[in-house]
Amino acid sequence: MPPRRLTLALSLIVLAAPVAAQVTETPIPFDSAGRVPAISQALAERLRLAPPVWPVLGSYVNARLYSRSDSGYTLVVARANGSFDRYSLTGSDADALRALVQGSLASGRRAGLGEQTSLYSDPAGNAFVRNQAMLGLFIYGPAASVIVGSSNDGSAGAAAELIVAGGTFFAALARRGDSPPVTTAQNIVATHGAVQGAALGGSLAYVAHVKTPEAAALMVLAGSVGGTVGGMSVARRMTDAEAASAAFGGYLLPATTLGLMGAAGAFDGHGEIGRPAASVASAAIVLVYPLGLAYARRVPYTVTAGDVRAMTTSAAIGLAIAATPFMGDRHHDQKTQYAALTAGLLGGVLLGDRLLVRPRDHTRSDGALLWTGATAGALVGLGVAAGGEANARTSWGLATGGALLGVVATEAVLRPAIGGSRGTLAAASRAADASVSRVTGDRVKITVDPLGAVFAATRQRGRFSVMRVSF
Repeated sequence: MPPRRLTLALSLIVLAAPVAAQVTETPIPFDSAGRVPAISQALAERLRLAPPVWPVLGSYVNARLYSRSDSGYTLVVARANGSFDRYSLTGSDADALRALVQGSLASGRRAGLGEQTSLYSDPAGNAFVRNQAMLGLFIYGPAASVIVGSSNDGSAGAAAELIVAGGTFFAALARRGDSPPVTTAQNIVATHGAVQGAALGGSLAYVAHVKTPEAAALMVLAGSVGGTVGGMSVARRMTDAEAASAAFGGYLLPATTLGLMGAAGAFDGHGEIGRPAASVASAAIVLVYPLGLAYARRVPYTVTAGDVRAMTTSAAIGLAIAATPFMGDRHHDQKTQYAALTAGLLGGVLLGDRLLVRPRDHTRSDGALLWTGATAGALVGLGVAAGGEANARTSWGLATGGALLGVVATEAVLRPAIGGSRGTLAAASRAADASVSRVTGDRVKITVDPLGAVFAATRQRGRFSVMRVSF
């Protein structure tokens, strides 16, 4: 056969061979609003997902849903050992699963999820190891050093501190590889729980008239370790926003309690007066976590972990503003000072909630950058004060004013997402809360973004939402 005919015959044979159709898989969220791109095991338990609608059994990291070009669906489940399970779903199966997820999110109970931007918590990874290593270096190790070194020579205490600090790192490293993995929410609560637990142990030692430093250090160590273990347990099903809110409340409520007691004159005396205050503050640390969770879960607007961090910045600025009149004055009234500082702290929290949390959805990096902007602004204010050789009160006021302007400027540059863009319920609730003007009627509504109005009044460059009309 001639070469040309042979080539043509082979080409016809190849073209006539059956070719398998290519199937393309596209990731899709589990809900219509796009807020749940993946479902972790903890989130599946909170949404009460179970067979036959939810076919996944055993331990897993997360599951994602894909639509196929052949009109089918695939549920891909990532296991802790790195393997993947694939479940083929029909169109009706996928619709039933998405309807179940959507129904749980839209229920009146909200499945305890709130309206956070992220409805599940990713593995913490190296952040958990780093935080535990820092706790070992600054809390666990020093406490162990006091326990061992007080009744022995200094070398025993130093050895105990180094061993405990180093051992904490390796213990956290070993836990990092276990299944299920430590989530970011667990890392947040465990880290802050260790600090608050240490404070609780020290307060109880003071209230109980503990005389020896070894016993007091033992109570501090027990409180910090208990805070870590307890935080890991209670935060297993928390979102990042819930964990951040609970941890923030662990500082806010005890500080407010002590401030109110100081304003009432509880610290004017000597001796035994401080012990009832320490008892009340200890009780506040124990009872505060349900209140922090209630804020993230029950408010009718979006709360993210970044929002909580941004509110921490506003609280610090409010506290600094309230402290300005007392700087450089050694003869001020102590009750007045406590009252002013408490009012400044709570005022900063309320304004942060109103101007930062409600109208915007901050990421964790946004919240961290706001704190950095406040610090940079304070440094600029201190530089101006140093150049003018200002006194202590003026320097403090310039630093505080610079911090406030730094937050405003940073927020203007960041331009976080408009609050409520991730859910109809959150958008409707925020519109009702943030409205300063409303046109009555069944369908027309006017809302004003207070932070956008501040940016417009200060002539900040950028695009900001000042007024919205919905109908």
